[in-house]
Amino acid sequence: MKKILFIGGTGGIGREIIKDLGNKFECISAGSKICDVTDETKVSNYLDSIDFDVIVYLSVKNIDGLVHKQTNEIINQQLDVNVFGFLNVLRACTPKLREKGYGRVIYISSILSTKPIKGTGIYSASKSFCESIIRTHSLENTKYGITSNSIQLGYYDTGLIKKVPKHVLADVINAIPQKRLGNSAEISNLIETIINTEYINGTMITIAGGL
Repeated sequence: MKKILFIGGTGGIGREIIKDLGNKFECISAGSKICDVTDETKVSNYLDSIDFDVIVYLSVKNIDGLVHKQTNEIINQQLDVNVFGFLNVLRACTPKLREKGYGRVIYISSILSTKPIKGTGIYSASKSFCESIIRTHSLENTKYGITSNSIQLGYYDTGLIKKVPKHVLADVINAIPQKRLGNSAEISNLIETIINTEYINGTMITIAGGL
């Protein structure tokens, strides 16, 4: 049974995905208390201590605000998790997967990376940056049996969406061609397909109901 290591995502969507995949894979959840992605040494030590075949990166920090009003402190808080945290994990996991001769790196991104909305500038840009890194990572590691892909999520029925006011949520759903929110099982099915399909590599797959 393949082992999936989930970095972050201990709330909402992450929990549901782990539940969905738990009967097909051995799922290991590493939230911020277990694996602080902003600490390079702790990340390296943690990944060295466990066995895994697949990395799913869900850790994220989003502080909404107009770009010109975001302070250096607020910007750095987001970049520390969204960019440098991701790079810490990627650099630590790659040698292990190369040695194993097999691996799947799956970066959970957002449709906002290509279709940003007001107030999400730093978050959106960080997601776009990591999508580019994933494409390069696939080129560098395919010969070692490793595939690297991004999943670009739209709007789902769990997680942060629960904080959205009802009148705003109605507008969101109306803008989705399928006129509904996505569910965790649809993400889980895609993750399973990526794990089982070697020829899916170096790509960004959008799962957003047609947005």
